[in-house]
Amino acid sequence: MGVQLYPFLAFWEAWNDFTLQVWLNPLLNIAMFLPLGVLLPLAVKPFRRWYWMLTAGAGTSFAIEVLQYILGRGQADVDDLICNILGAMLGYCLCMLFVSLVGKRWKIAGIYAVLPVLSAAVIACVFLTYHFQPYGNLADAPIYAANTKGTEWVQECSLSDEPGPSGVYWVEPFTVAGCDAFAAEFLGRQGVGFDTADVQYYDHIAFYSDHSTYSLQVDYNDRSYKYTDYRVDSSLRYGEEGGEISEDELRAALEKLGIEIPDAAEFITVDAEKGRYAFRAECVIVDGELTDGELTCFVAEGGILYEVDNSLSVITLHGNAEVISPREAYERLCAGRFSWRDVPTFNRLSPHKVRVIDCKMEYVTDSKGFRQPVYSFTLSDENDVELRGGAGWTTFVPALVG
Repeated sequence: MGVQLYPFLAFWEAWNDFTLQVWLNPLLNIAMFLPLGVLLPLAVKPFRRWYWMLTAGAGTSFAIEVLQYILGRGQADVDDLICNILGAMLGYCLCMLFVSLVGKRWKIAGIYAVLPVLSAAVIACVFLTYHFQPYGNLADAPIYAANTKGTEWVQECSLSDEPGPSGVYWVEPFTVAGCDAFAAEFLGRQGVGFDTADVQYYDHIAFYSDHSTYSLQVDYNDRSYKYTDYRVDSSLRYGEEGGEISEDELRAALEKLGIEIPDAAEFITVDAEKGRYAFRAECVIVDGELTDGELTCFVAEGGILYEVDNSLSVITLHGNAEVISPREAYERLCAGRFSWRDVPTFNRLSPHKVRVIDCKMEYVTDSKGFRQPVYSFTLSDENDVELRGGAGWTTFVPALVG
């Protein structure tokens, strides 16, 4: 709902995520207006002039965005306007290129070929750049800077001028076949199997469920997964109160599921009343291996484990990459160059004073399955009590140089 006025945000978001599903958003908006650019000049000769076609494409798209805003259907987006106009003009150029070739007007045909060829070249460059770069992209990496003018930043933690640890870690992402093999093995240990009809595949997630016995959701990139046992009565699973379980009992229950707990992970009671327990490791690096993440367990009354959300992993060192110092990351933070998903809220609230309470290095899975280092900042401002129950908030600045 509302209006999105940042130009090319959809393209940057697609670049950060780099999945087909996200790329389809701008590409389909371009393709949607291709027929208008092809058919209108053929049907009405005045629209064979580029400026009339540009006016028609822009006017039609603008009218659609205005209607979306008035009717509250979807979001009025400047990127939709840009993509629609580009689509209309691409269709127009292809149409007029064909007309010119039929009329053997070779020089004019060359002019009409410029936009389609340039567009194809840009798309090719984007995908080749991504293919040949050593690491993937971070989905929430900065896109546009927050408006920090008038914000006072107060440093309440020590920040070194020396770069932090420079390791980039790697676990080979699942292929579709590898994910199916993992699911078959995991579900087989639970005494259930899956049929291909019970699987839904997405860009980087596979969802396995027969909707009565189990559900298993697996992320290809970092191999994390979430398993729910539907054989546990729904009244227990959805009850307001959870069950109690000891660390040894939980380890035994996880062992039956075939889940091993890394030595570096610490047992934590998240919420005893609701039956939430976890094994957690925060960036523990030993002998070139990074243990990081959390395995969250949901326990029903009677100590019955019915759900596991496992993002705890042990990853090997892939190589070193140059990183910035915590001090430089702090300067980027103060300049508003932090996670783009936190920018709209920051701009809307316009905090007068932000206290930087903590800075630590964390690792985030990128679009190629690498764990990249980022500096995670814990912040506090005058909106904490009203909006966040007195707690602060976190955001991150990428740590890799570049």
